Amino acid sequence: MSLRLYVSVFGVLIVATIAELGIITLSLPSNIITTSLIGSAGLKAVLIALFFQHLKDEPKVLSSLLILGLIAAMILTTISFLQVHVGHIPTPSSLVGPTFLEVIK
Repeated sequence: MSLRLYVSVFGVLIVATIAELGIITLSLPSNIITTSLIGSAGLKAVLIALFFQHLKDEPKVLSSLLILGLIAAMILTTISFLQVHVGHIPTPSSLVGPTFLEVIK
């Protein structure tokens, strides 16, 4: 592979990271911020796996196993995200959590 391709992928990774930092500073609902950050992290993980770990040139069986694993991880992450974030209205006590003395009682 050419150096130009590696530098281009690296540039995309840097732009995605800067976009993540920009998304955090916006005054958007936390669900949208969390979803955007998870999506950006997934994109960066795929780019790193394909180009820098050379999975793009591996046999199709290995690539298929990787894709199945990524789909399973995405499904489990989505289920976890939906259980924790959707419909959850934070109260001051849920934001702070229990104190040490409350935990040891």
